[in-house]
Amino acid sequence: MSITKTESGWKVDVRPNGSGKRYRKTLKTKAEAIRWQAWLVQESAKNPDWEPPKADKRRLADLVDEWFLLHGQHLKDGAKRVSKLRKICDELNNPKADDVTADMYLQWRAEKAKTFKANTLNHDLAYLKAVFNELIRQSLYKKNPLENIKPIKIDENPLSYLTSDEIVTLINELKRCRNKDALVISKVCLATGARWTEAESLTKEQVRSNAISLHRTKSGKNRTIPI
Repeated sequence: MSITKTESGWKVDVRPNGSGKRYRKTLKTKAEAIRWQAWLVQESAKNPDWEPPKADKRRLADLVDEWFLLHGQHLKDGAKRVSKLRKICDELNNPKADDVTADMYLQWRAEKAKTFKANTLNHDLAYLKAVFNELIRQSLYKKNPLENIKPIKIDENPLSYLTSDEIVTLINELKRCRNKDALVISKVCLATGARWTEAESLTKEQVRSNAISLHRTKSGKNRTIPI
């Protein structure tokens, strides 16, 4: 057994049982090298057939692809989200998953904050955290390196709404619009607070008994609004 100083760090060269398989690894500090050697010897003493876990060579993009296959593809925005995640991987130079650290991510975020809004950066963080958390839940990864990173605080924008005069102006303009559906959809949105896509995809079965029922909403919950 030996621990020697090299240009790249402290190199451990050890046969835990005095003979048999040989293990070599280079660590940053001597203390880490001593701990790793002691751990090898201890585990080998418990079980002579024990083998240390192999290094995880997966890249960050590999984790994203695995997440999408097992979970992401079943989300409503799965395709959009995985596209965003793959772009993040490229921007981080697709590091080894084990090399992803909070410091690495925070430096990348600080640089990106120069051109992107805080809300966008918070979505990036939430998406990437979700990848690690889901794989951990499936026992396919060990620890989320971003778990202690908090989203950027954002002041809430004041609520805005159309006045009665503005509604009249809007309706009059829409009456002159080539797309006649735009007027109907706008009236539904004004009457119910529905999102444009929700109102646009309404079927006649959803409009009955003086009420509109909305399905496949962004929140995933059905809701019915009297009209």
